[in-house]
Amino acid sequence: MNTSQNTGSNSVPSIDNTQNDTQTQSQSIDNNSHPLYLHNNDQPGIILISKKLIGSENYASWKRSMQIALSSKSKYVIVNGEFVAPAESSPLFAHWKRVNNMVITWILNTVSDEISNNMNYLDNAFTVWSELSERFSAITGHKFYETQRDLFRLEQGNDSIEFYFHKLKGYWDEIRALEPAINCTCGAIKVWEANIKKTRLIQFLMGLHSSYTIARGQLLMMTPWPSVNQAFMLLKQEEKQRQTQNFVGSPVAMMVNMYKPVSSSSSTYVPNRFSNRPAHPV
Repeated sequence: MNTSQNTGSNSVPSIDNTQNDTQTQSQSIDNNSHPLYLHNNDQPGIILISKKLIGSENYASWKRSMQIALSSKSKYVIVNGEFVAPAESSPLFAHWKRVNNMVITWILNTVSDEISNNMNYLDNAFTVWSELSERFSAITGHKFYETQRDLFRLEQGNDSIEFYFHKLKGYWDEIRALEPAINCTCGAIKVWEANIKKTRLIQFLMGLHSSYTIARGQLLMMTPWPSVNQAFMLLKQEEKQRQTQNFVGSPVAMMVNMYKPVSSSSSTYVPNRFSNRPAHPV
């Protein structure tokens, strides 16, 4: 049983010899999946991520990137308190001390000088991580509000389809980092994910330039709806064809026609939705 004391975000998890002994017995410290394993290339000067923490404005995205980077090295359990410090009498203590100091260095390598200067005297990776969380996550609610507001206001304008899409995706990624993780293994998670995909498709289509009004309608006619990535690729092709002299047809309209079976008994010619030609009777 984990005996960590939740007396505050800066409280260091208490020593749990039983937990660490069990972990050590189940896997060797020489195994690269063990939290105390260090590869020969794991040096203090390593920069795990390219972005630097500069304050509350980028804390959420920095934290998410660091979680991924530390998890890839099996070290995230050290900063979140799951792997607690062994007793000083334990043969693992020296290993833990070395890894702990290494992780502290990796974290401080990715924060601005103004922030790291105030944390040089903290001697536990868990404390460093908790201190950053306490300092910058308190305004997460306000940041979440600002990001959602900017997302709803975002429009393509004169930007390219690609630039607009990647800017939109940046907001989605930031919101995901700000939201608490959902730990659900039931079937409801699939429904939730499907709804998120539909919402993102609608958000993408809503912000398109007015010149894509017909294309937007065509995409919404597809059954089932395309994914947001499929819609992006189709509109990107549409944009490229508009930029050329030889405009031969709309990729969006052609894709919709693939989804819509045409009745052989139809006696009316259906024009290209992107053409100004009137319908002609057969």
